[in-house]
Amino acid sequence: MAKKDSYRKYLETEFTELVDALELPDLQKRFLKSRWLDQLLWLEGKAARSSKWSTRLRLTSIVGGVLIPALVSLNFNDNQFGISVGWVTFVLSQMVAISVAVEEYFHFGAKYTQYRATAEYLKSEMWQFLQLSGPYQEYPTHAQGYSTFAFRVEKSIQQDVQNFMELLQESVQREQKLVSSLSQAESASATVSVSPPEAPLDSQQDRQKPTSAKGNTNVGGA
Repeated sequence: MAKKDSYRKYLETEFTELVDALELPDLQKRFLKSRWLDQLLWLEGKAARSSKWSTRLRLTSIVGGVLIPALVSLNFNDNQFGISVGWVTFVLSQMVAISVAVEEYFHFGAKYTQYRATAEYLKSEMWQFLQLSGPYQEYPTHAQGYSTFAFRVEKSIQQDVQNFMELLQESVQREQKLVSSLSQAESASATVSVSPPEAPLDSQQDRQKPTSAKGNTNVGGA
């Protein structure tokens, strides 16, 4: 974590000095620091945290998924060691299930990809602006290309927000489908348990036999 913070500190110091060296009005320099640089540092922090959690959860799932079958396949006698292995297997299985559920809910892997892609785009855009290359090569000065830079940066940030909202909406839809499936399963289970059982065929035939015998007796008496 210290390395990540030091890298963010490096970016802040480096780009602050580069912005100060530009021949731009002080107000535009302030805009660059408070909007572009602040957004870049925020994305770097979010990407680092998402990567950390995604790596932890995925490693837990992978390692646990490999160890659990191996522990289950071991055949120990009913002794204290075998009981301990059983408890370890149970704990590992719960850890794997929790890790998968947490990753599925928070989408750390997808968030990391989104944050990292946007951060790298903002850095690339700034480097092109500083060197007056790419979309800024037609401008002789940074002051003339500033409006284009600001427009492209805001467009990228808006696209990032839209992608995040789409990811959140997909997560909500999956949760709603899961809840709906569980509700339907519970309703079906309740219907089956409430329905009265049908009488066995043999019991119905046994109840009919005395009636038939009584009818034959009456005919004989006649």
